[in-house]
Amino acid sequence: MDEHRPDEQVAQRLEHEADVLDDRLDLLGDHIDDAAGKADAARRDAEASRVVTGDWKDTAPDRPGGDDPEGAVDDAPDPAA
Repeated sequence: MDEHRPDEQVAQRLEHEADVLDDRLDLLGDHIDDAAGKADAARRDAEASRVVTGDWKDTAPDRPGGDDPEGAVDDAPDPAA
């Protein structure tokens, strides 16, 4: 009977290691699910921010310096001229 004992110990050790690995896989799966949930939330927040700020890509002013409000620029002729 002693000759089977090492085989039983090896089998028990392998079973224990398999259980530990199974627990680690479950924990890893939980971490992946948590990270995916956080990524989805961040994606939704980014989309909401984009919607709030709007799309400014095609809203460039006609003049590169921008448009001055009426009356902001003195249109009077230069007296030195």
